[in-house]
This record gives sequence, structure tokens and C-alpha cells, in this order.
Amino acid sequence: MSHRPSSTFAESLESTLSRLTERQRGLLATTGTLASVLGFTGPALTGCDPAPADDAAARAQEVLANGQTDWAQRMGVRERNMVRYYREFWREFSGSGRYGYSGVTVFIKLRVQPVVGADLAYKKVGVVLREVGNPNPVTATGYYFARMPDGAEEWHVPVTSRLRQGTFTFNAWYEDGKYGRWYDDNNGELYAISWNGESSDFVTVRPDFAASNAKFTATGVSGRLAFSVIDLDYDKDLRLEWSTDDWKTTTVFGMGSPGDKNKLSWDSNQGTDFDRWVIDLDIPGSFANFRYRLVYKHGVVAGAESVEFVGGGPSGYWMPKT
Repeated sequence: MSHRPSSTFAESLESTLSRLTERQRGLLATTGTLASVLGFTGPALTGCDPAPADDAAARAQEVLANGQTDWAQRMGVRERNMVRYYREFWREFSGSGRYGYSGVTVFIKLRVQPVVGADLAYKKVGVVLREVGNPNPVTATGYYFARMPDGAEEWHVPVTSRLRQGTFTFNAWYEDGKYGRWYDDNNGELYAISWNGESSDFVTVRPDFAASNAKFTATGVSGRLAFSVIDLDYDKDLRLEWSTDDWKTTTVFGMGSPGDKNKLSWDSNQGTDFDRWVIDLDIPGSFANFRYRLVYKHGVVAGAESVEFVGGGPSGYWMPKT
């Protein structure tokens, strides 16, 4: 991922302004921020707009966070003291019918540091998100909610999806109304939230039964388990947790190389947004039941804040005895 720009914000701004047409300079004077003039900022409150994406990067994209930087990262400065996602959000579902809800809006809470002397007409806060099934980053803008006890502001950013495919990643951004542009991209790893919540998330991590052949017999468990996993990032931590006593005790298998017994390894790409991971089990013994779950941790390098997604939820998957 891109980190702090080599040039200062002022230098980048000057370079960008020098390339504007006369019409764009006029728009800048009358319509708002530079991002608005260049078409970067989505509509406040009600929806999301596609942000410009590099076509070559989009075609090459195999993961949601594969190094394809967004406009906020390219034009701003990473500074969590100015804008920060503080790990709180809520969901509202819409379109209820015979087959359940057709859409979901996730409201993301951001902490924003106000700037003295800012022009509030040009102050903008939002996120840039990437969603399964859409190769282009999407920009959403939010609204002011309240003043926090320490003087910072709480902003809420609604992002809506009708695809609802597992998990989306995002970067928070802030245009402070006084020529400053800041972002929080979780130290380059981006943040991740499940659209539907763990109990209803059957996409982020799920068994690939067609590629699995593991069997549970009187002498133990042997054979391959395969899983389909949303490829949020190249850097990830996967572990298989299993139990023979309904989770009174738990054993953990980590990651290894192809061919290793009782180790998870990457197997293949499944389209542009998913990977197949496999584990060849060899667990001898005599036990009454066997449960397992795949735990997928995103945000595991560069001092990022991590989040876990659990395939099977707390109870895990149950393997019948043959």
C-alpha cells in the first residue's frame, strides 16, 4: 500500500492546481473542495459513487486490498490524530420480503479533529470502500453527529450495498475545510467489516465441500478440508480450530506449506475476490464428535488493528461420523 507521500500536501496541491483547466478553477471557487472539482467526493448521506480507479490495477486486482491506492491515499496524509475509525458501527437492513432483506446500510463511526478557522462549507468526512463484485473503489460521505468530551467530533458515514457479499474493506478520509486532507487506512492494511454480521455471514469464510474429502471414522479424522475465503489482503492469518468435546477444549492448526499435514496452505484463486485454502488432516484417535471452524484474521502486519472472521461461528461446523 502507499504510505506518506514523498511531497508535502502543499506541493501536491500546487501541482494539481497547475493542471486544472479554467473551467475547473472556476468550479473550485464556487463548488467546494478540490476533491469535489475532480469528481472524487460522493453524495452526502444518501449514497455512494464510484471513485476513479486505475484501469490496469482494476484488471490485475486479485484481492480487495492488493495495493490499489484510492484518491484519499494519493492526495492526503496518513494521520490518525486528525481522522480515525474507532471500531464502532451498526447496521440497518432494508427491503424485507419473502427471501429476507435485499439491502443493508452499515453506519461507520469516525473520530475527527476540528481545525480552528476552517470553512465548514468545504469540510467533508467519509470513507473509500472496496466491495466484493465491484473492482472499483467507492466513495461515501458522512454527516456530523456530536461533539466528543475531548473536543473531537463524531461523524457517521452510511455505506449501502445490495450485493451484501461477505466483507468490505475501507479507508477513512477527512477534508478539514482549511486545505488539509487526512486519512486513516489502518497503516496500509485497510479496515474490514462484515455486511451481514458473523451469524449471517456465509461468504467471507465458508467450506468448499466440492473440494473436501475428509472423513470422521472410528479411528480418527483424515483427508482434506477446503475453504473459500474472501481475499481481503495478501497478508493474512488463518487457523483451524477443532474440538472433540463440544469446545470444552480446543486444538489449533496454523499455516504451513503445501503437502504439510495438519497445516493450512493456499491452494488456488477462485475468481478475483476469493481464494481456496486447504488442510490435509491426520488426527488419529477414538472420540465421539468432531467440530471445527476456520478463523481468518485481517490486519496482521505493519502495526495495523486486526479483525477476525470465523467460518462456522462460535459453534463451528459439525462433521458426521461414518
